[in-house]
Amino acid sequence: MFDGFRTETITVADTEIFVRTAGIGDPVLLIHGFPQTGACWHRIAPTLAERFRVVVPDLRGYGASGKPAPTHDHAAHSKRAMATDLSELMAALGHERFAVVGHDRGARVGFRLSMDYPDKVSRFCSLDVIPTLDMWEKMDLAGAVGGFHWSFLAQPAPVPETMIGEDPDFFYGYLMRKWAAPEFLFDSHAMQLYLEAMRDPAVIEATCEDYRAGASIDVVHDRDDREAGRRLACPLLFLYGGIRGFGGPGGPRDPLDTWRNWSDAEVTGGPAPCGHFLPEEAPGTVLEQLLPFLLDGN
Repeated sequence: MFDGFRTETITVADTEIFVRTAGIGDPVLLIHGFPQTGACWHRIAPTLAERFRVVVPDLRGYGASGKPAPTHDHAAHSKRAMATDLSELMAALGHERFAVVGHDRGARVGFRLSMDYPDKVSRFCSLDVIPTLDMWEKMDLAGAVGGFHWSFLAQPAPVPETMIGEDPDFFYGYLMRKWAAPEFLFDSHAMQLYLEAMRDPAVIEATCEDYRAGASIDVVHDRDDREAGRRLACPLLFLYGGIRGFGGPGGPRDPLDTWRNWSDAEVTGGPAPCGHFLPEEAPGTVLEQLLPFLLDGN
């Protein structure tokens, strides 16, 4: 799936990050989401590596990366902690300034990386995600039902961990089928990789902590930025699923305007003909929009 990519594990502040790298050129960081690993970029990364230096990590708590112990305030699994990991990872790889592409939770990390390290992020692409604070504020009845996992995973330990641990393949498989377009089938090898990774009790715990952070400390960080008037300094490309993503039932009607409220730079994008998993469901559409966006900064 990643022919020609080098794999290694790099130590950052308080954990280790598993990463794949390939290509020559300006660096592009690809950040996966829930419930996946860096393998979700298997239909995007090889093409990008023809023109860029591509870096594909597993987030802390996910896949083959380290699993820090939970903290009482969930800070160990906050998007700020994950963004710091990736800032240090890119520095260790020799990249002081780079573009960021994030999907799902990875886009939340990408947003935090862009806000906390504006001198490092040249361009930011969010796939099917608006900032966490806005997501909570815009959630209505349809959103609460469709996005039930937001509140379920944020319940105190060990409630979701215990329930998911009874049959993780059912839980994660159900979510992925539910969020994808009705006729889409995931690559069987990729799905096997996701499920194998997500069966690990340490990953189940970490991903629940990720969502607990999303219902607590991440909201505080976003609100602090909003109240202080801090905004994105880099151009932003926002693509979302038109079937079961933000353009589908229950999604905000103004996702591009939401991002414009956070940005001092140009915001472009629109819907793609797919569900939530844009890198796998609509790689052609993503690349068609992403390549000129990345090249425009060079």
